Amino acid sequence: MSPKSSQQLNGSKKLSLTSMYFNRYLIFRYSTALFFFINLYWLIILVASNKYSWIVPGALLIGSGIVMVEQVSKYWKHDNGLMLTRGYYAMQAVVNLILVISILLKKRAVFYPFLTNKSNVFLIGFLLAGVAVSLLLEYRGYLIEHDRDHYLNNIKKFAASL
Repeated sequence: MSPKSSQQLNGSKKLSLTSMYFNRYLIFRYSTALFFFINLYWLIILVASNKYSWIVPGALLIGSGIVMVEQVSKYWKHDNGLMLTRGYYAMQAVVNLILVISILLKKRAVFYPFLTNKSNVFLIGFLLAGVAVSLLLEYRGYLIEHDRDHYLNNIKKFAASL
């Protein structure tokens, strides 16, 4: 094997390892995109309805933007810190729980003026699903921060095989 092809092989293995580290956070990237678009649509509708409650989805959008920046930085920096990501998902879970309480207290129109009372059950279910996803991601973030996730074992095995 020539030195040049050896360098190319070594470079491709290094790129594979970098991709594996980056893919360790794949669930966060997809989930953040999902929450981003849900909150974006909610914000647009609230702004159009002239309600000041648009601040809530606006703050969540800013939070998801910060998470996106943190996640992109994981491509170059292979640390396991997820302080901003975990903070955002904790905030999303708390906001969703507050929204469920507001619906139960018959204050749905403050945050969802475009929905009727008939949609309360669906809305509560949707918000509780958001809480469940946020808590799942919180747990996943905890595992990654403490190097207890299964994906890290695969990365270590691959790195050892190089």
